Amino acid sequence: MDRVKSREFKEVFSLGNLLKNQNQKLADVTSLLQLDLSTEYNDYDKLFYRDETQELVKNVPWLVLKSNQYFLPYLFLLPCFRTELDQLFPDKEIVFHHLARYLFNPSNQAWGRITRFYDAYLARAEQRIGLQIRVLDPENYPPSFILPHILRCIQDESRILPRLQRNETTTSRIGTSKAVFIASLFTEFYSELKDMYCEETASVAVYRASHERNQESYSNSHNMNALVDIYLLSMCDFLVTTQVSTFGYVAFGLAGVSPWFLRDPRDYERNPLEPACHRAVSPEPCFQFHPTDYDPIAALHRGAAGPAPVIMYCEDAIWGFKLANMMSF
Repeated sequence: MDRVKSREFKEVFSLGNLLKNQNQKLADVTSLLQLDLSTEYNDYDKLFYRDETQELVKNVPWLVLKSNQYFLPYLFLLPCFRTELDQLFPDKEIVFHHLARYLFNPSNQAWGRITRFYDAYLARAEQRIGLQIRVLDPENYPPSFILPHILRCIQDESRILPRLQRNETTTSRIGTSKAVFIASLFTEFYSELKDMYCEETASVAVYRASHERNQESYSNSHNMNALVDIYLLSMCDFLVTTQVSTFGYVAFGLAGVSPWFLRDPRDYERNPLEPACHRAVSPEPCFQFHPTDYDPIAALHRGAAGPAPVIMYCEDAIWGFKLANMMSF
């Protein structure tokens, strides 16, 4: 593994480097290639998404893939993949759901934590609501700024939870027991919601599983806590997530549930009367960092020839693409 991560390995086996330097014919590389499809990839790495490159790559038996993106939407645009992908995934709006359920398997330790928490706190509720809240700029937009807009989303717009009046208990408004599961690095959201609905916890209960304060991407224990949170979110009936958050993408993709996207805090400041959140058309995640030299949706509007793309602009990131059935256009 250390060798695969080394600079020397990338220099020799990187598809992007080979295409850039042209000092070695790609056709001569017969055993191994490294594909960098991460958010930091360069223009040469992006040549992977061309049919002519696929003609060369398909003959290499071992591919080492580095990626932190859900890039499958773009493969549907390549003729060499399109026919087989259409047969595998006739419904384009649950592709990630099927792939994640098949490939994204927790360890026994993580699964034990997931099932114990679910059985203890979420299983008996008639409705489960998941809130995934990412605060990207806490200095300018702290939790105290974001929380009122979250309440507008869950109480007024999605109506997932009721708006309580002073001296009114939850039992007077709710006939269905609800469990609210919160995943956030900021405990303020959990504390405020728990205090708000503590009058009658038999109707609305608020929970969290992890107590992390900072993101530590290279800590195995931190990553396990994140995985537990993601899976518990995926077991909810309704989801409200932070837009452009890959953490949220995996959660609602696993759930197969179309989420409510919280708007960017800067939008709340610019347009405070606009809706606090909006509903996605499907549980498909967004491919944000795609090659920018070709816009298939714009080409379709120009009347370009070729198969119609099965993608749409993302609701939460208009620069990105996501898979969609044709009726979504």
